[in-house]
Amino acid sequence: MTDTIKVSTTRFGEIEVAKDSEITIINGIIGFPTSTKYVLLEYNPPFSWLQSTENEDLAFVVVNAAEFGEGYQFALPVGDRDLDLKEADDVAIVNLVSVRPDASMTTVNLKAPIVVNSSNMIGRQMVLDDPKYPIRMPLWSAEEASEATKNVEEKKDEGGEK
Repeated sequence: MTDTIKVSTTRFGEIEVAKDSEITIINGIIGFPTSTKYVLLEYNPPFSWLQSTENEDLAFVVVNAAEFGEGYQFALPVGDRDLDLKEADDVAIVNLVSVRPDASMTTVNLKAPIVVNSSNMIGRQMVLDDPKYPIRMPLWSAEEASEATKNVEEKKDEGGEK
């Protein structure tokens, strides 16, 4: 049987997750340097939550970097002493999403992805020195955002998610 840990969250209540799914992010996330332990919770594809296991109030909406296609590529920190990342290691890369009340204003940060070495579950938020990767890239076109907002409103009218 897999060892589990209980995590208190303000969004999901108390949850139980596999201990080996906990990610240690070296130096935390920009603006949150003291919170270094997280779990990735599947949500509503392509979105997930990166939930702190140390601070029940701290969670980030993230999206898998693979969603941005082959045009979103950068050098991985192979040889990084803290990550112990080797050429053959599998990595998970996620990007932080800034959700706004107006869905057309929702953005994703391509400038500072979080790279996780899947073999040891140690990660680091990198800041890419490449002007083609913005901090606030619109996630949807105005038309897509309008459709997403419409779908949420329909669910509310039906008594579904709010």
